Amino acid sequence: MTVPDSEKHQAWQDRYRNGYFLAPMVRVGTLPMRLLSLHYGADLVWTCEIIDKSIANCLRTVNDQTGVISYSKDGREIFTTHKDEKSRVVFQMGSASPDTALEAARTIENDVAGIDLNCGCPMKFSVQGGMGAALMEDPDRLCAILEALVQNVSVPVTCKIRVFDDEEKTIELARRIAATGISALTVHCRTRYMRPREKAMWHRLNRIVDELSPLPVILNGDICHFDDVQKARESTGATSVMTARGAIANPSIFRKESVSVLEATVEFVKTAMRASNSYANTKYTVLLMYTDTKAPEYKVLQASKCYEAMCGALGITEFYHAEGKLCVTDRNDPMRVKQNGALGKRSA
Repeated sequence: MTVPDSEKHQAWQDRYRNGYFLAPMVRVGTLPMRLLSLHYGADLVWTCEIIDKSIANCLRTVNDQTGVISYSKDGREIFTTHKDEKSRVVFQMGSASPDTALEAARTIENDVAGIDLNCGCPMKFSVQGGMGAALMEDPDRLCAILEALVQNVSVPVTCKIRVFDDEEKTIELARRIAATGISALTVHCRTRYMRPREKAMWHRLNRIVDELSPLPVILNGDICHFDDVQKARESTGATSVMTARGAIANPSIFRKESVSVLEATVEFVKTAMRASNSYANTKYTVLLMYTDTKAPEYKVLQASKCYEAMCGALGITEFYHAEGKLCVTDRNDPMRVKQNGALGKRSA
């Protein structure tokens, strides 16, 4: 058992104070988005949710060329990270079992700065498995998972929830969670059934902050511009804030003077290639970043089938040939292999 002493616990809590963080995002919170967000000024970055059973007992390997650390199982890559984010990446876990959660945490704890239990995801796959938002309706199980992690891992443990329609029910759950010894609590200021287009209820955070003080409370929901950070802190008393959609629109949201979407996209693609990120995932994220579907490069990006075509659309062909293609594996850029094979047959 590795229960932290009071001094260490205080230091862990301090990591979550006065910060601007990248929120966990399905399919988007991958290594390149996290690294780019840190480059633009994010204080901490959350991974997308990874199920405990998936990560437990994975094989850990390191790519000496790129520095990417991979966790794989049965030939499938489950999680990638890099030494450059080690002190600032929070691994978000989906779990419905204290034992499996602990097994998963012990697998990756030496490569991350913290572990976060997802108790707010409303997606069907998560809720049906007793994870995500389902845990909010099962506080005994939720707290048992947190206690198992807090008492047995060597990094800070945090938790992310939503709010109930009933404010008193929310407060009671927040108190129970805080009593497990976590280092911070993130609150997505929407209920399980609210959609992103519905305005986040920032006003619901004030009482949670007061009730849990001095525990750091992080606000999530409707942080879409840099100026929203100060507004959120002043109106709710939140210790820190995190953004999801704001970072998708432009990862440079973490700095006061943001760069253009095109510049951010170029940097994202370069970062993705250096991390040998899956081309399919890179394209998915890039197209989400372009809210202006009439931008001249959008249609070319949409039609691209490999990194070479994507780099051509963004005007960084020279980077592709000088550096990018040397980092990306054939497995993560499969159409390149097919195109090269077709060229070889024609030349023969």
